Amino acid sequence: MEEIKQIVTANFTEVDKLLSEDYICVSIIGKVYGEYAREEIQRITSLNTFRHYYHKKAEDWYACNILYRDILKRKGIEKLKADLLNLVSKQNKSKIALLGYGKENEFCYRHILSDYLNANGMNVTEVENVDLTIQKEYWKQNQYKAQGHYNLTDEYVGQILEKSKWIFAKTMAKTNPHWYTLRKNFGNNEQFLHIVAHIRFYGIAEIFEGVLYRVFYYNGYKYWDHPCDILNEDCDLINRKPV
Repeated sequence: MEEIKQIVTANFTEVDKLLSEDYICVSIIGKVYGEYAREEIQRITSLNTFRHYYHKKAEDWYACNILYRDILKRKGIEKLKADLLNLVSKQNKSKIALLGYGKENEFCYRHILSDYLNANGMNVTEVENVDLTIQKEYWKQNQYKAQGHYNLTDEYVGQILEKSKWIFAKTMAKTNPHWYTLRKNFGNNEQFLHIVAHIRFYGIAEIFEGVLYRVFYYNGYKYWDHPCDILNEDCDLINRKPV
């Protein structure tokens, strides 16, 4: 059985060069489309970021980091090692290149994976000259925090929400029963947006079906909105359900 002699990370622009140097090229974000798609590119089960679409669009790297590390945690280092060993055995090669889209010092999931593997005793190096301190700063960049808040108290926000009109979400009655209130029915547009900002700023980060939500808890209920509304002012509804 072949052993892994080298693991590197690289941008997809390096794929042809790495293939010519006898690396097993592995996408660490799922299926590859467009100009970088190659029949030779391998994938690892469960390493997929397609549900991170709105987080990536918002450049909410804090959320992307948490979500990807959650994927790695659920997969586990032993299964990940086994998948990599299985690749070298099947391909009869000993070098692996883990590929992501980020160029130079842009955010890239491959640096999260590299950090995880190195922390678990696997030596991984980067092909390009990348400043990992910049990547680690990305992991702290929380766009909802950056948008600020309006110095409201939890009590004020909670009491306003309790008095709001709530509509049952019939389309998710079985999968995720909850209620929602609409901005257009709220009666005070500015107050609605201030409450959205409070929920997003102070809400606890929680993962549901591969998406990160900021969840505000008050008096037996949890409140959240959706990451598809990238800016606070884009938000048109708030959800709630009993804890």
